[in-house]
Amino acid sequence: MRPITPQPGNDRDPENFVGRVATTARARERLKAGANLLLTAPRRMGKTFWMLSFAAREAGFRPYFIDYEGTNTVEEFLSKTVNALLESSDLPTKTRKVLKTVFKNIKSVGVPGILTIQPYHRATSPHKLLQEILITLDDQEGLIPLILMDEVPMAIEAIGKNEGQEAARALLQTLRAIRQANPNISWIVAGSIGFHHVLTLVDATSGELYDLEPLRLELMPSEESQELASRLLLGINIQPEAAVVAELIAVGGGMPAIQHMVVSSLKQRLSAGTALGPQEVRECFEDSIDSQDEFRWLMDIDKRISFYYGQRTELAERVLCTALSSEHRWLKITDLSQEAELPQQQELTKIINILCDDHYLEIRGKSVRWRYPVFQYIWARKNMIWERP
Repeated sequence: MRPITPQPGNDRDPENFVGRVATTARARERLKAGANLLLTAPRRMGKTFWMLSFAAREAGFRPYFIDYEGTNTVEEFLSKTVNALLESSDLPTKTRKVLKTVFKNIKSVGVPGILTIQPYHRATSPHKLLQEILITLDDQEGLIPLILMDEVPMAIEAIGKNEGQEAARALLQTLRAIRQANPNISWIVAGSIGFHHVLTLVDATSGELYDLEPLRLELMPSEESQELASRLLLGINIQPEAAVVAELIAVGGGMPAIQHMVVSSLKQRLSAGTALGPQEVRECFEDSIDSQDEFRWLMDIDKRISFYYGQRTELAERVLCTALSSEHRWLKITDLSQEAELPQQQELTKIINILCDDHYLEIRGKSVRWRYPVFQYIWARKNMIWERP
């Protein structure tokens, strides 16, 4: 079994990727059937790592992974796209020719850098240039071009703030037009911010995403979590004893980033001469929740509501608090309304639907519960509703 050095949120080596068998099989099947996918999951669930590993491992595709984090303008969106394409060693010849026509400073494939638009293209909108470039990836030479776009909602939101709603909507419409007009190019679009929030912020409709089929990245099943836990322990030179592995699976709750975080903390304790058992695993997990520094990378669980829900923040928090259940039980919406003295059914239904879109809750008929027990536990602990054991 190959050891994995714990790297919370930073591991990008496909050799270290574990599990996600069901998601990978589903993606492969749907892409080859001609579908384009919208990868949905909360932050730190492993979307980026999965996309990079899918790109590296899957035969039959010619992948182009593009990370749009930090993008603030449509021109930056275009630039990041081009630089990512230039990192590919098998970029189609016609794509390379178009890039050299549009930009200066393109010397060779595999060498991204500072790009400058040629004088006679400066009057062309970046939306149109993006379209002209991406359509050239379809060279019809066997392998399926696969564009993997990460952090797109974050980019759209920033563009809306910096260049206005119209520019952001135009980019969404451009991407949809490219997808619809070029069925030989496959797409996976992903991001940590829910698109439903972003569409509202830029005054767009869900119609901009109708051609994308949802692909869920759920919690890791126990057998996959067991492999990850064992390999992470080997990565800090600890033999994976059954009791320690079981506790690491329990505190991780199927979320690989938490296992990385806990084992990283265990490594620091071991260097201080502390013995390792299930209790130490639990203590590391609980200490991480209580530590403002270590918990920063999971803050999205706690802070997304106050950032995006506006006047509905208090109502959303009341719903989440009332839905808490250590047994992960379903709660009828009528009981939820009575217990929390919530408003009329129509407003309650709206907030429940938003919380479901954000992966806080899940719904079955007329009942709801927290979708991920590990998120429920962290949220309740951070809000000082549940005590540390």
